[in-house]
Amino acid sequence: MAGVSAEVWSVGAPRRGVVTAVRTREQEFSDTVALWHRELARHAYVLCGDGPMAEDVVAEAVAKVWPRWRKGQVEDLVPYIRRTIVHEVYGRHRRLRVVRREAARPSPPPVDGQFESRVTDRAELWDALATLPYDQRVVVVLRVVEDLSEQQVAGMLGVAVGTVKSRLSRGLATLRSAVGSIDA
Repeated sequence: MAGVSAEVWSVGAPRRGVVTAVRTREQEFSDTVALWHRELARHAYVLCGDGPMAEDVVAEAVAKVWPRWRKGQVEDLVPYIRRTIVHEVYGRHRRLRVVRREAARPSPPPVDGQFESRVTDRAELWDALATLPYDQRVVVVLRVVEDLSEQQVAGMLGVAVGTVKSRLSRGLATLRSAVGSIDA
């Protein structure tokens, strides 16, 4: 029995040591973040110029750094958090630029009534479009419906402009005979 209890103690001792080390590392992290929070928030504010965003950035940075710190992959905590803040602010501004750029793009022009007025039954047009061979249908949709140039369609499909023209011509001829007059 004495041998068993010695085994239990030898197995149990490292577990206590690990738990204590994890707690110490966790406590060190939270103490450091609490001590430096004001400076980190000021750093983020200077980078982004928005108080609430700065607080969010600091919180995101701390959340991203914690797993690496816990695994022992971070030596200097505060400089690492600062660098993470810089990357977080940059990422947010990049996403914001994309959103603004997309919002500034003009919306597609409204569809005029000419196309629909020439085709009395839309279902008839879609049925006729479905009968076209795939290569002709793609070209007709991209040129007529999406209003892309012949060069753009050729680039998308990886074919010559002449190929786009001939597929469009054949596709529209088939549609005209099936549905009526459609102008490109």
